[in-house]
Amino acid sequence: MLVTNEVPSSWKDLQDKVCKYLKECGYHAESPKVIETVRGPVEVDVLATSDNEMLSQFISECKFWDTRVPQEKIHAFRTVVQDSGSMIGIFISKAGYQKGAMKAANCSNVLLKDWNGFINMIAKKWVKNRFRAVQKLGEPLGIYTNYLDVPIEKLTTEKAEHECIKLQDKYREPYFFARSLELGFHRPGDPVELDGFQFDDFCSLFDYLEKVYIQGVREFEGFFAKNPITDWNPDLDERMHYESCILDYLTF
Repeated sequence: MLVTNEVPSSWKDLQDKVCKYLKECGYHAESPKVIETVRGPVEVDVLATSDNEMLSQFISECKFWDTRVPQEKIHAFRTVVQDSGSMIGIFISKAGYQKGAMKAANCSNVLLKDWNGFINMIAKKWVKNRFRAVQKLGEPLGIYTNYLDVPIEKLTTEKAEHECIKLQDKYREPYFFARSLELGFHRPGDPVELDGFQFDDFCSLFDYLEKVYIQGVREFEGFFAKNPITDWNPDLDERMHYESCILDYLTF
């Protein structure tokens, strides 16, 4: 599966998407952002920082031009990267780079990328972090959809029992779908199907699962608020973790 089928449609969209994907990688990302340099304040397209990595700060420049980026833009960007104390700079261009620009970035801490190159660079980190965040949203469903974890017999009416079972049947497959991805039950390289939809990129799949999980947890919480079960206090964070196989499905 590809990371995404999204393609930026404007300079603002490119900038916003770069920021969005870096946030989903686990970085603190802001766009645009005025930063301090040794020569004074400068506005950069995207600033990304991390609290727990050696790559503690980097900046990105986004150009949605129809022409290739010239070398003077790379020289200027190199200066900002150096003067800001950033570890690296990532220049992302829609139309590529002139030969002089590539030479200017050679043997420096500036990386020259197009949109696909940027996505491929962050692919593994993004998939792992985004998948874990989606799984976290769905963890309560691991309890709520399990017949053995929910003491349905303690519900006060037969109508409530049937309603609970109906909710469990509705959300059990989406919950276990993510577990099946984690455990490597699907064939790498093939699109995956869920709820009648076919997905060939992680972004649309994770967005769909996130929506379903949020809705499912909300429905169960609403149900149990109306139909409380005496002496039942489930640990919604209790879950067995496995070495995830999610990266096995990644293609470039």
